[in-house]
Amino acid sequence: MKLWTASVVGALLIVFSALAHGDPEPPKAVAAPDSLALEPPPEAPEGSDFEIERADSLADASLEIGFGASGRSGERPRASRRVRFRGDGVSAQVREGAGDPLAGAALDARAAGGMWRAGRLAPRWGRGLVLGSAGSPWSRAALDRGDGAPYRGRAGDGLWYRRAGPIDLEALAGRFARRDLACLRVGTAGAGVGLLGARGGDLEWSVALERPGGDGEIAIERSGLWRAEAATRRTVGRASLSAQARGGSEGFRSLAEPERSGPARAVAVGSDARAGIADLRALGALWQFRPGLAGERGALEVSLHFAQHDALALGVEEQRGVRRIPSSARSTAASAARRGAWAEWQGGPPGLRLALRHEAWGQDRLARHAVRVVSAARVEAQGPFGTALEVAHTVFHARRGESLYLAEAGADRLILRALAGSGERTRLELKAPVGGGRLRAALELATAEGKSPRPRWMLDWSRRARATARSP
Repeated sequence: MKLWTASVVGALLIVFSALAHGDPEPPKAVAAPDSLALEPPPEAPEGSDFEIERADSLADASLEIGFGASGRSGERPRASRRVRFRGDGVSAQVREGAGDPLAGAALDARAAGGMWRAGRLAPRWGRGLVLGSAGSPWSRAALDRGDGAPYRGRAGDGLWYRRAGPIDLEALAGRFARRDLACLRVGTAGAGVGLLGARGGDLEWSVALERPGGDGEIAIERSGLWRAEAATRRTVGRASLSAQARGGSEGFRSLAEPERSGPARAVAVGSDARAGIADLRALGALWQFRPGLAGERGALEVSLHFAQHDALALGVEEQRGVRRIPSSARSTAASAARRGAWAEWQGGPPGLRLALRHEAWGQDRLARHAVRVVSAARVEAQGPFGTALEVAHTVFHARRGESLYLAEAGADRLILRALAGSGERTRLELKAPVGGGRLRAALELATAEGKSPRPRWMLDWSRRARATARSP
């Protein structure tokens, strides 16, 4: 609790000083350190792997094709295929494969003075209270909703039209959260009014305002339930300061994404600053879903940057309560107080990168009576002819009722591997130019207490080509 208080008080003093004297600064699209890279979104099943597509855009007049296969001992291999292209005002992508959570198609085209999208959709209005998913209390926005997000999520499927101008217009029809929805939004000069309706007569209104120094949104259901949220971000010298607050009815749920509606009340402050070779970060947040179901979080971290691109990060954090509405006794058991500390070093000569990380979480001070412990080492070496080899080894322990997630970068996606119990995990990955494209081959061996090892393998080949104009 002392750590959370120190984080909040320090960040609040800087934020309110900035609000009183600093000049407004446009919000920056920077992913929070505790983003999808560390934990899946609320709707993902607990203790299960989670995969999401990275928002890697193609250059104009480009085509990308890819083929992949993966599997593990005792299971049938899983194959996948993907095609993406971007042309004159038209872009599209198609993914298919049995069991691939990213399978689907999306088409973007310019017509009728605006932009059309058909297929997979992940739109966002304002702060995401009605459409687009409200962010976690400690982060500014959901990282997989909206065109500027670093990940391409999937909120629903349908048809979406957008037109920018003196009067912005947006219309959408599709299927979200197993229901048919229709949406209409108009806006001008940073202000917008939207209406979302579902089959059966359910309605939600959204009024949003965006300014260089911050943004806000008020959402109202037809029944009278409501929710409001506002956020601000300022830059004072070499420090970036942020604050946000949310309030409203406990029973409010987004028609498009009810599982991502988040807590009814929340407040958070944060600051990031550069001081010489050190980057400093402070974070504090409080939230409440309903009386008796709440949480809080405070964190302090310092990152030191040395010569030869070496870096050392040290941090401490305290968490209490729940991050989502409990769906099982397992999630309830994980809601007790947790105190964590971590240290991570990265460095090495050119062509050889090394990384070491140790992280421990416990119920008492100094992370004693550990409930989660992870130690990891990674080596990445650049070889001849554009080849690269990466070897990573992780030793982990998670007490019953606790979940661990390890981030794994795929060729076109981010994978969060869920681990439980005690064990070790070793992963080897080779990258090499093959057939005019890029081949990635990986082999993973995980051993857990009381379980026999089951190797996992992965192959992926992709190639990008750019169309060139030729004379007759």
